[in-house]
Amino acid sequence: MATEKLNVGLLGCGNVGRGLVELVARNRELIRQRSGVELHINKILVREMGKRRPGVDRDLLTTDPDKVIDNGCDLVVELVGGVEPARSFIKQAIAGGKHVVTANKALLALDGFTLMKAAETQNVRLGFEASVCGGIPIIRALRNGLVGNSIESLNGILNGTCNYILTRMEEARLVFESALQEAQAKGFAEADPTLDIDGHDAAQKLKILAELAFQAQIAPDAVQTEGIRNITADDIQAARELGYIVKHIASAELRDGRLSLSVHPAMLPRTHQLATIREEKNAVLVRGDAVGEMLFTGKGAGSMPSASAVLSDVVDIACHTGGFSSTLGEKLSAASVDYVAQHYLRFVVSDPSAIGPITAMLQRNGIGVTGAAALWAKTQSGHHQVRVLTQRCSRTTVEQARQDIEELNVAKGDGTLLRVLE
Repeated sequence: MATEKLNVGLLGCGNVGRGLVELVARNRELIRQRSGVELHINKILVREMGKRRPGVDRDLLTTDPDKVIDNGCDLVVELVGGVEPARSFIKQAIAGGKHVVTANKALLALDGFTLMKAAETQNVRLGFEASVCGGIPIIRALRNGLVGNSIESLNGILNGTCNYILTRMEEARLVFESALQEAQAKGFAEADPTLDIDGHDAAQKLKILAELAFQAQIAPDAVQTEGIRNITADDIQAARELGYIVKHIASAELRDGRLSLSVHPAMLPRTHQLATIREEKNAVLVRGDAVGEMLFTGKGAGSMPSASAVLSDVVDIACHTGGFSSTLGEKLSAASVDYVAQHYLRFVVSDPSAIGPITAMLQRNGIGVTGAAALWAKTQSGHHQVRVLTQRCSRTTVEQARQDIEELNVAKGDGTLLRVLE
């Protein structure tokens, strides 16, 4: 097999960047044998020259991005993160006729369509496998493996932090705050976990997947986003008693030409394919018109899984099969689809007798009740609760019923509402 040399310029040398350097050094010969590509990292952009970076050749380091982008490299790997200056670096590389690989989900969610179009115009490739679900090859599957399918829907667990927290709440019976602290101690959650637990990270990833799956430009604010901050141990217990498990689900569905995008906590039957995804793992369940359902699962984050995904894009591009090269369509509007499903509701009440007016108001709104329970507080400082599992009804109907229940002044706040997936 003839060997092709590929010079790589690396922008950023954090955890994923160092992981990439380590993988290239460790598996250089294996990569050459399998792909016929000999990789060379010829320059690395860093913020601080004096920082200790084990395994990284100091002679390759620079604080000048031009010495990376315009230093004779064939391909630029962007691992700086954030929107700027990463966007400017990528545009500069593309304009210079260089292929680009990035793991930058925030930038791709905001401006990925424009960057893909720019790469297509310059006849270069843009690889971004590591931007969604780390080492899971979901981007490549949508781009290549499922190219003969019309994608009907995507459902997935896209945020490892949320999944870890919900797993620990389920299995160790922890309250939300304790599970979050444990996730932070293990490095699965940031000191400021807002991006993860409020659903924004999963929303960014879903937008990237949806633009790829449905070949369209989607507005940055198109994803209806809800996090897990308000999920309590009582909700986890109620789900367990009803035969369900709570997961944070990202969903994209194209139906009758209308695209719905949402990120939300939901109750899943324990037999559901996504119900078994534990701790920090990610998963994507894809439905295509030809293949039916396919499940992709694995580690969704971490330096080495992400570095592995970056490296696979680099090698694919060197072999002239990677990156994004198919034509994207025009802007596609995302509509709020009024789906029909069972719903779980939990209300904090002053008196458990509130179960009567609550269920009556649901029925007055045309919502059948599958089961309802009033729970007395176990301690003097606790709260009485009413839990309800509805029959199938539209989201609009159940939201209206919640407003009507709030006006009854029998519940404190609007309570918890979870969709029950089939």
